[in-house]
Amino acid sequence: MKGAHQPPQALSVELRVQQPGLDIQAQFRALPGETCALAGHAGAGKTALMRTLAGLQPAQSGRIALGPYPLYDSAAGINRPPHQRRLAWLDDTDSVLPHLDVQANLKQAARLHPDAQPAWLADTIAWLGLEPLLQRPVRSLHAGQRLRVALARTALAGPNAVLMDDPLRRVPSEERPALLDLLADLPRRLCVPVVLVTPRMNEVVRMASELIVLHEGRMTGAGPAARMLSDVAIANFLEGADAGSVLEGQIVRHDVRWMLTEVDVGGQRITVPAAPWPIGSSVRLKIRGRDVSLHQDTVRDTTHSNQLRGRIAQVMLAGEHGAYGAVTVILLHPQQGADKHQPLPHQIWAMLTRKSIQEMNLAPGQDCVVGFKAMAVSVSGWRQA
Repeated sequence: MKGAHQPPQALSVELRVQQPGLDIQAQFRALPGETCALAGHAGAGKTALMRTLAGLQPAQSGRIALGPYPLYDSAAGINRPPHQRRLAWLDDTDSVLPHLDVQANLKQAARLHPDAQPAWLADTIAWLGLEPLLQRPVRSLHAGQRLRVALARTALAGPNAVLMDDPLRRVPSEERPALLDLLADLPRRLCVPVVLVTPRMNEVVRMASELIVLHEGRMTGAGPAARMLSDVAIANFLEGADAGSVLEGQIVRHDVRWMLTEVDVGGQRITVPAAPWPIGSSVRLKIRGRDVSLHQDTVRDTTHSNQLRGRIAQVMLAGEHGAYGAVTVILLHPQQGADKHQPLPHQIWAMLTRKSIQEMNLAPGQDCVVGFKAMAVSVSGWRQA
């Protein structure tokens, strides 16, 4: 592979990896400036797949490439060592040099960059707020600070791609949101592909453009993250009781008096708790299926701030005698009119009792109103203006 002066390249993966009790097979592509998340239950093969990408454990067959440049190709007999792949590894362990202070750690990483520029060090220090820590020994830092230093080292080294294996695991929960924003900024800041593994779906919602779902080593789903996370079967598999829909929209109004924000999703407005981003920013909204109700028409006497027009696309019952079911609704654009064959791709689903579904005679093709409270919505930054 050529080195320093190549433009950003996509990371293409087609691998078979075997380890005791597990035969892993996966195929996906991570684009420059984007994050591809690998999700699945413990033991699905996510970390083993990541270690194989990095060259830290062998593959049985397949190909790994950055653009046209192969890092591993079993058919061609190519297997570049980790240092030649230049894939940064960021996890919950200390990806820092413990015998040096923060400043020395950063300067050492900058020397690894094939095209290092003097201004990059200062810019990275400012981006991550490391100025007060520069003279501190790395051993004296807490988990969140050490992750900031590791993130700075990753950025300064100029990797071809970044592999993140649950980097926030040891960080206290109150410190995670700010660090998650920094991690989400990294792919676009470096314009490199990022592959993410995390057990926390809120991190996938915040970071991932694409989602790959693994189960016992095999891919059971792949596609745009918001669409995948809104799929009833996939969402329930990954999150259980917290499963729901993920909608993408733009902030259109802040209500300072009531500390609320309005988000446009497919031409309809959704009210959410006050969001800290400017008008025009893109955000993702997560609404649990159990927090959504369906009505035949708008309801006046309700605490539901959100009542959206939609059309039922699917009714799924949990077995012939199950107690509950899921109803998927396509949200309608206000100007869509009566043409039932042109639904927009925004959809939301509700988890309802079997009794409610039958008493309301809910069926595909019916128009309905989707209701939920503003406080039932979790808001994540996505692409800020």
